[in-house]
Amino acid sequence: MKQKNIYYLLLCALWACTVSCGSGNDDVIPPAIEPDKPDKPVTEDEYNKPEFTLHEDGKPFDTYRGLVMAGYQGWFGAPGDGCSHSNAENTAWYHYRESEVFKPGVLQNSIDMWPDMSEYTKKYTPGVDGPAGRSAKFTLPNGETAQVYSAYDESSVLLHFKWMQQYGVDGVFMQRFVGEVINNPDGKDHFDMVLKHAMKGSNQYQRAISVMYDLGGFMEGNRDESAVLADAQSIMDLYNLKDRNQQKFYLYEGGKPLLALWGVGFDEKPFNADNISSLITALKAQGWSIMLGVNDDWRTHTSTKWPRAKYTEVVKSANVIFPWFVGRYNSIADYNNDRKPKIDADIKWCKENGVHYAPHCFPGGADLNMHPNNGVVDRLGGRFFWEQIYGGIKLGAEMVYVAMFDEMDEGTAIYKCLNKKDVPSNVPEKDYYVWYNKKTGGYGRGATAVDESTLDGGWCKKASELNIVFQGVEDDLPTDHYLWLTGQARKMLRGEVPLKNAWPAR
Repeated sequence: MKQKNIYYLLLCALWACTVSCGSGNDDVIPPAIEPDKPDKPVTEDEYNKPEFTLHEDGKPFDTYRGLVMAGYQGWFGAPGDGCSHSNAENTAWYHYRESEVFKPGVLQNSIDMWPDMSEYTKKYTPGVDGPAGRSAKFTLPNGETAQVYSAYDESSVLLHFKWMQQYGVDGVFMQRFVGEVINNPDGKDHFDMVLKHAMKGSNQYQRAISVMYDLGGFMEGNRDESAVLADAQSIMDLYNLKDRNQQKFYLYEGGKPLLALWGVGFDEKPFNADNISSLITALKAQGWSIMLGVNDDWRTHTSTKWPRAKYTEVVKSANVIFPWFVGRYNSIADYNNDRKPKIDADIKWCKENGVHYAPHCFPGGADLNMHPNNGVVDRLGGRFFWEQIYGGIKLGAEMVYVAMFDEMDEGTAIYKCLNKKDVPSNVPEKDYYVWYNKKTGGYGRGATAVDESTLDGGWCKKASELNIVFQGVEDDLPTDHYLWLTGQARKMLRGEVPLKNAWPAR
């Protein structure tokens, strides 16, 4: 009991005693009770206050501002899906395979997460479907055989767009890989079909959609500027993007359909600032507005290929930029202490120079089946993801880029994947050796060991010793947890839920 209340009761007792003793002092009134003061002041929740018009459901998307968008790889294929890229004897199990096979074991498959297949219409079974010897069965903990999907199937892509609408993800950037679609009929067939399904999904579920070229392969061989321009023009014409009669929900920026180019500013790429500047000018002449996916140190980067002044000119020519952060920080502490101040400076620079900025947020990462020397970026039940989203919005970002919607290869997928306890076994039928060359960064596998003295500081181990397992959504969370979190991010950006680094209760 509070001291002041005890004091009040004592006063009342004295007063009662006085009255009962007939003191005659009938005008004595006890003091009013003062309300208890809280131990800590109560603070009202802070909400983001957008300086842009919020998008209304059913209306065209006239700007990226106010949207939470994700990258969409769309590259998974399976034998029997109808695409030659997935069905040929030497190329079966497109983007599931590693070392030309899709089997349990490190360097024998390329994915680190497994899709939750409970809602898919068409399913494919490794070890049963496809060329003999190219795959083997993956066994779930309950003894059943694991299955996967193909993005070449319309039903799979439409399911993904249904999820976007259901959980409040505004839309996706459709990845289109220059090295796979330009002068490569099989790859073009796959990505053309996936884009066709996605365009349908965009209309059916009223989701924003934009094409993004991954520039890997640009300026190599016959994949020059003219080849990319021809491909971009064919998309513009096929979907009649300038008048929106066919694709009402294609994402616009500055009154024009938005086209993204990823890989700008990376010195390891075969192109330079002059090549990109020329490409941007030509794409603008076709009628596109431009978004650039740049390296994480784009503001300060300078090199022979990307001189500071020229690089700045390239960035200023874009409508939107987003930097690539996967692998640049691996913990909440790293994000807050190192990356966040840089994002703050990024946003301020962009606002001063009239360029929109989308911070890149990712839920975590793992690509051990392809790169067993790498580490795992722990998702922490979503706390790692949410800290980035909160941080970017708090700093003034008006849009968010999430990587990725369906990237199981690097373990960044936000769509429905199996829980850790439900993933299939990754133990190979027969053990083998795996080695890593530290100098080259290359890997290999074989039936016999390799002398480690030849690996420049690398190693050689048995696959069983490495014990590479599939990652998964945390066991205490539903498989749709990261879709839900992404939808909550949209609400926070729009000022519909509080702006804080603890997400709303579900």
